Amino acid sequence: MVDIVQVSGMNHSQESRKKKRSPRHVSRPERIVQDSPDVILTVNRKRRILFMSRAMNGATPETMRDRDALELFPQRVRPWFRHAIRAAFQHGESSRFQYPTDESIWWEIRLIPRSGLPRPEETLIIATEVTEARILQAQAIRHARLATIGVLATSIAHEINNPNNAILFNASILARAWQDATPILDEYHKNNGDFSLGGLPFVEARSAYPDLIGEIHRNTLRVKSIVDNLKHLARRDQDNLNETIEIHEPLHAATLILNHKIRNYTDHYEWECDKKSLSVQGNSRQLEQVFINVILNALQSLPGRHCSVWIRTALESDEQSEWVVITVKDQGCGIAPEDLSNVTEPFFTTRAAQGGTGLGLSISALIVRNHGGSIRFAANPKGGTTVTIRLPHFSPPGSGS
Repeated sequence: MVDIVQVSGMNHSQESRKKKRSPRHVSRPERIVQDSPDVILTVNRKRRILFMSRAMNGATPETMRDRDALELFPQRVRPWFRHAIRAAFQHGESSRFQYPTDESIWWEIRLIPRSGLPRPEETLIIATEVTEARILQAQAIRHARLATIGVLATSIAHEINNPNNAILFNASILARAWQDATPILDEYHKNNGDFSLGGLPFVEARSAYPDLIGEIHRNTLRVKSIVDNLKHLARRDQDNLNETIEIHEPLHAATLILNHKIRNYTDHYEWECDKKSLSVQGNSRQLEQVFINVILNALQSLPGRHCSVWIRTALESDEQSEWVVITVKDQGCGIAPEDLSNVTEPFFTTRAAQGGTGLGLSISALIVRNHGGSIRFAANPKGGTTVTIRLPHFSPPGSGS
């Protein structure tokens, strides 16, 4: 590093001789600096750049020489840089900080005063691009969060299921008891006129109570579904992923399960399926769950029955592999661009007011990854969303394909 300072601090005659040198006479320390992936600078007490090894954020060494180093940084970062460089010159303190550019490139800036001097006249600045490291760090945090969710889910599932199962069982008994009691209450009402039952006139209670009991039953089932999804999210094993599955089978099963929902939401539920056998290897029940979640989300996004949900299956190839591709396209309200990268995050939902838990798509993404595939969400140019699921094509031994 001393060599760098000496080069940047040479006098006029030395600098003239330096300019006359052929590139092949560049000293080894200079060549090392120039070849470094980091941007290396030296600045004086006035923050003027004395040396800059290569371009940074669109600024070149030629344009930045003797300019204020502050110009290299966005406005929001400059107060930090001022404080850091003041501490370097006044107290000889080294420091570092990180910041992102508008293009989402992360830089780490290190300020290193010349050692051995009580009041250094030059400070070394090393700028390192750390975008990849930040991405890996974010992934590590995400995995740690998922692990925490797993521990939480495992610990609370049993505690929630016990009382919920009791409520579910008692709701079933209560529903049967109401059915048995209704003829008796009807007879009493016929002979004695209206009366109060649970604070409601019997005429109102007779129609309201079955709905209330049914609501208890439906909500306990919903609680059970949420807990089961949490347990699935926490499960480390991948169950049996060795079945040979014709992809249209779990798709057809998902459509049958959602048949009532389909009739409620749209008049245009369309298939365009490859007639070839499209086999994958995995777990049919899990893939059925993926298709249910994706299709149900598409249905619930539709603003009216005139809008459609369209499903397509096909076999596609790239240079190395064959893929079974399932596409689900809807004409719904779409996903906001800022939400596209979050839709598979656990507990992320834009439908919290409608009872969404934010677990369906995160479970689906996990299942697809476990099957060696990928799931992608994209906004349609004319509105709506396209979900593309890619799974490795599997040709069973002896199939001839």
